[in-house]
Amino acid sequence: MILVFEDFDFSRVGQMQSLLESHGIKTFIRNQFGSSVMGEVPFVEVVPQLFVLEHKDVQRAKGLLQSALAGTDADGSWTCPECGADVESNFSHCWQCGSARASP
Repeated sequence: MILVFEDFDFSRVGQMQSLLESHGIKTFIRNQFGSSVMGEVPFVEVVPQLFVLEHKDVQRAKGLLQSALAGTDADGSWTCPECGADVESNFSHCWQCGSARASP
């Protein structure tokens, strides 16, 4: 197993897992239920981590993750590739021109 992504926000780790698995890359999330022991152990020990199971998929996984994360800010918002408008993370289409969010 090779670590390819980690984030304190479990939902973001889950999104990245879904992205990789939709491309046929087998994954595993470590510390999936780590929030239940927060405060009992150091917080760095319970950060949700996404692993790729097969070494041959690591470079492709990193490329997919990099592409997916390149169009988002820290809060998940993204910039429309057509008109340049700032769009909140929960929207899949631009509010200004209607263009779809760029896919990884």
